[in-house]
Amino acid sequence: METFVLGAAHSGKSEWALTQLNLDAPTTVIGTAVLSGLEDRINSLKNARPKHWKHLESGDLFDQLKLAFAAAPDQIVIDSLNQWLANYLLDSWLKYDRKQHEARITLELERLFHIIDAHPSTHVLSVSSEVGAGITPPDELSRFFRQTLGHVNQRFAARANTVVQIVAGLPIFMTKVR
Repeated sequence: METFVLGAAHSGKSEWALTQLNLDAPTTVIGTAVLSGLEDRINSLKNARPKHWKHLESGDLFDQLKLAFAAAPDQIVIDSLNQWLANYLLDSWLKYDRKQHEARITLELERLFHIIDAHPSTHVLSVSSEVGAGITPPDELSRFFRQTLGHVNQRFAARANTVVQIVAGLPIFMTKVR
């Protein structure tokens, strides 16, 4: 089962996600915010979660998913896709051109989905920010990030059993029309 939670920064996504999980179940949280300056936010989220939950912190989502699934938890929380993508792009922005970045991200998404698909009994809840509603950023990296995150969010939403947008802490359940 997959759940995808989307919303603006500090809209209550991570907090709402807790209400959808079994707090007693074996759970691994994959934190992807390895950028400096986010330590207070990370610590407040950790403190809100049950103490027995395992936390993995890294910008490498694929390796962390492998470790998480190896521990055979009932639930995995990815918090968040937008921080993962930011780290992924910042690590390699000057090494590749736009087409190479697109190809690398597409390949990485396929790797992520492959490992998730291999563990259908684990509930995977992914959190991501919506960044497309603002003004067009002036620099190329920010524009590429915004565009790519929009595509990443679409891919995760298309796969999910449940898709929820959080606005001011309130859930809006999305229905997929087929």
